[in-house]
Amino acid sequence: MTNTFNKFGGLSAILVGILSILYAVFFLVIARQAEHIGTLGSWLILALSGIFSSAAYVALYRRIAGNGQNDLALWAMLLGVMSSFATLQHGEYQALLINELQGAPGPRRTAIEAVRSFPSQVDPAGFTAFFVVGLVAFIFGWLIVRTGTLPKNLGYLSMGNAVLLIVLFLANVGDIQPLVLLAGGLTSVIVGPIWWIWLGVQLRKEM
Repeated sequence: MTNTFNKFGGLSAILVGILSILYAVFFLVIARQAEHIGTLGSWLILALSGIFSSAAYVALYRRIAGNGQNDLALWAMLLGVMSSFATLQHGEYQALLINELQGAPGPRRTAIEAVRSFPSQVDPAGFTAFFVVGLVAFIFGWLIVRTGTLPKNLGYLSMGNAVLLIVLFLANVGDIQPLVLLAGGLTSVIVGPIWWIWLGVQLRKEM
């Protein structure tokens, strides 16, 4: 059962990496041509990634906890699973809000802009999606480097991605759009997907 779940957790991590790229495609590319479809699709993809990331965090915890790092790894896993649920809830909430406003009187574009401009009631400024997930990525990255359970470069990449996520959160709070685009682009299209897919491949290997 352990190996079966490890493989499932690894596959889930790979899917999170793929979904991260799809999220960027829907939000940045498709939304320019079909705003409703692109925006709605991006939030649904975000919600779906929350499901799979929770399984990946559990599988990663099981791998690291076997090397005597139970307490810190458990804390990181709990934070990770909590952030996964918050991501699922955030994506679902925003998708439902877009559909509800889309049917309201007035121009369609106004509804989409309203959703983008209102602070999220579920995850204000991306505190969970960026800051907490960044904290989790840093802890797991540090544990990977310390224990040697997985390739150390994977741990360093995780810590680098953590910095990008925390910077993205701070840029959101300060409304620094150039920094939001830079950090957000790097973590969602390049660093984040590489980390998740590489992690997934490693988790699927036999211990």
